Amino acid sequence: MKNYFLLLLLFISTATLAQQRIITGRVTASENGEPLPGVNITIKNTRQGTITDGDGKFTLTVVKGETLIFSFIGFLAKEVPIHASNEYNVALQTSTHTLGEVQVVGSRNANRTKLDSPVPVDVIDLKPLLESAPQVSITQLLQYVSPSFHSVNGSNAGDAGSALNLSQLRGLGVDQVLVLVNGKRRHKSSNINWGGLGNGATGYDLNSIPTAAIERVEILRDGAAAQYGSDAIAGVINIVLNKSTEQLTISSTASTRRRGDGTTTRTNANYGFALGKTGGYLNTTAEFATQAIALLPGNDDAGLYLGPVYGGGANTRNYDAIYTKEIDEAILASRGIDRHFFDRRAGGSNKAKDALLFFNAAIPLRQNAEVYAFGGISHRNSQFTAVYRLPGWTERNNSFLYPDGFLPAMENIISDKSLAVGIKGKIRDWDVDISNVYGKNDFGNVITNSLNASLGLKTPRTFDAGSYNASQNTGSIDISRYFDKVLKGINVAFGAQYRVETYQIIAGESASYSKGDLRTVWGLDTTATGIIYNTNEGQIGLNGLSPGSQIHAGFRPENAVNVNRSILAGYVDVEANITQNWLVSGALRLENFSGLGNVTTYKIATKFNISDRLGLRGSHNTGFRAPDLAQYYYTETSTSFQQGRAIDQVTASNQSAATRALGFPTLTPEKSKGYTLGITTQPFRNFELTADAYLVDVNNRVGNTGNFSATDVNLPLEVRNLFVQTGTTQAKFFYNSFSTRTKGLEITGSYRTPFRGGALNLLLGANFVRNEVTSVNTPAGLEAYRYIIFNDGEKARVTSHIPGQKINVQGTYKLGKLTYMARAIYFGSVTTASALNANFPQPDYFYQKLKPIWVVDASVAYSFTKSLQGVIGVNNAFNQLGDYTDPSLNPRNNPSIIGLQNGSAGIQPFIRITAKL
Repeated sequence: MKNYFLLLLLFISTATLAQQRIITGRVTASENGEPLPGVNITIKNTRQGTITDGDGKFTLTVVKGETLIFSFIGFLAKEVPIHASNEYNVALQTSTHTLGEVQVVGSRNANRTKLDSPVPVDVIDLKPLLESAPQVSITQLLQYVSPSFHSVNGSNAGDAGSALNLSQLRGLGVDQVLVLVNGKRRHKSSNINWGGLGNGATGYDLNSIPTAAIERVEILRDGAAAQYGSDAIAGVINIVLNKSTEQLTISSTASTRRRGDGTTTRTNANYGFALGKTGGYLNTTAEFATQAIALLPGNDDAGLYLGPVYGGGANTRNYDAIYTKEIDEAILASRGIDRHFFDRRAGGSNKAKDALLFFNAAIPLRQNAEVYAFGGISHRNSQFTAVYRLPGWTERNNSFLYPDGFLPAMENIISDKSLAVGIKGKIRDWDVDISNVYGKNDFGNVITNSLNASLGLKTPRTFDAGSYNASQNTGSIDISRYFDKVLKGINVAFGAQYRVETYQIIAGESASYSKGDLRTVWGLDTTATGIIYNTNEGQIGLNGLSPGSQIHAGFRPENAVNVNRSILAGYVDVEANITQNWLVSGALRLENFSGLGNVTTYKIATKFNISDRLGLRGSHNTGFRAPDLAQYYYTETSTSFQQGRAIDQVTASNQSAATRALGFPTLTPEKSKGYTLGITTQPFRNFELTADAYLVDVNNRVGNTGNFSATDVNLPLEVRNLFVQTGTTQAKFFYNSFSTRTKGLEITGSYRTPFRGGALNLLLGANFVRNEVTSVNTPAGLEAYRYIIFNDGEKARVTSHIPGQKINVQGTYKLGKLTYMARAIYFGSVTTASALNANFPQPDYFYQKLKPIWVVDASVAYSFTKSLQGVIGVNNAFNQLGDYTDPSLNPRNNPSIIGLQNGSAGIQPFIRITAKL
């Protein structure tokens, strides 16, 4: 029997080989004849294909099929019949528009383009950006090219959040956007962020993916929870990885700031290997980046400390008749230092090093199936330095250890790993994709150059403050089919998903959180028979010295958690061309969250072409976002500054006894409704324009409350015990505290034309958005705390902390070996609200309106050879910084740049060398 089987196998193999043909060819650009690397070549109605190499050449083994399809971003797709010849030289024409490229996100129809999509989608090709743009990280690249995308320097957040650059869409929360990689759900960062864009929220660390590994980014600017799952209230960002082969690309970029600080470097190498001769590939990327410490933006004296340095009580008083400025200056002179020794660092960029490895691979199994895998690992060391602890801050410093005070640093060690594996193919004309994606993010916290003042001379100076991590494992099956003979074509998709999420906090060493002067208070009481006995009345701090490691106290053993939850989901997605000009789509999704129950979301959308040059589109969707596990269980102790004075604060876990005693319930999901209405038009050749109005209502958004004060005698015993145990004076809590309405208008346009012997490409993007708070949720019994539960600072963060207007105008002109790029980005006005105290019943806030700014970038690229290119340019060519802080907000420090609009550090020239071998 075995011999018969071998003979049968040999016969089938021989027959198959007899049908195979090996075809070759070269793909070039029709306008200049230059070779096009990375062009996708597939055999129509099969999964067989390949990619052109660095010289535009390809080799493909054909078993069956009648037509080759050539497609490449920026060029019109072309179908070529397979004939008797084995050589195919194809010239692709430049696309007359840049908004009509084939896209994946927003539609499960593989042939949908973003121009005929019923919802707004941006498809951003990274190749020209990586060649000419000053920015090097993916978040900053998108910040300067996508009008609805917003991300700023993480140091605006502070502490561990300074290591991340979180992302927003349409002015909504960083946790209300969903990120996909190759169409598969990606895991979030494990860090809860404070300040900046994501107060009390977790977001995605897009910069853990090397830019050289990315082919393009697709941004769906519409709610898509029904299509892709929870979190997609604001939209979806899909990162499509590079598939090119047989070309080594090496690029290195360096830039620095006006004062020679904040120097950044990023070097990457990308190489793809062909696996077999039927379109298999393995594309790999290695990237290494450095960031030097950056001073506060602004003039040379920005952030300079002006108040008492060495005098006792420098944290609470100004100079007086006893301790004068002259005395301070004399001590400074005798120590051989000046006031710049105490300059602030927070607000500039962190010192950091990044190392990243990524891969993307696929191997065809047979004519209609392939196995694929992608993923990678990244490691980041980021150092955040806070406000200098002055020698005169007697409750926070020990002058025997630090006679001139100290600048504490938080060293964040971040590792991120992910792996996706899957198999996809055709089963009886149905496309089937089965996959599993795992991702994990680890966040370590080491505090250096610090102390625990309450431990006196016994304190360490370096502390392991503990760590936290989050993981996500998602198994999916997705099935779809296009019926070309039903109506004018209908695409049906359905599938299921099972996801497990985990979150863990690991306690730090005891010195990082302990309060060394806690003593038990004993009382006396008497029984009914007259026997006197001792009673434990709790604990009290004796010396008033600050507990835990300065800058960030460690996680206590009672803070440690190891929790998980599971999510089961099923969906159906239908897209039908009712007529040649009318498209209707709809999606329905049912999800079950362990502990939260079932939720149903839906989406409907339509597109109607009034003529060949004008189309109308609109959509309605519902969304759902379950609070992240970190928002349920995270707790921490840190220091904030109010009017220049250090205040120790505790953030209590939503599941803690203090939270329950105060009257806050457990967190519940956020729910949304969204609407869009827009037009797409091509009024004349080579020009496209889209405009989409949107409205999004989000109910019961999760946020952080304001600060409850230890001086409030009406707080429950559990909350007062929390203050004593942690040595803090203010506390905040997680709660579904508010609802919002977001209204906006987005405009995108492009124009490409020959110009004086070269090619001119113009892009326009604009987003006009307004956020407003529609209601505040106050728990019964806490009505008196209404302005603390949802304070003015949180209100400003969600309504006015990001620009209400953002306009991008960009032009590139290629002439021979030279490519010129110029662009201007308008960031509208923002208003900040800074806490001055925690007064009851309504804390005081300081408001400052920041003027709008224009940021101009420019670069010139020169191709020395076909393999070597050099670029010089500048970010923020006119050194537009934005407004300085108001001097009355913190009279002890010179004003410094706020930089909320774009996180600008001022003028920043750069140089880049790229080699393609």
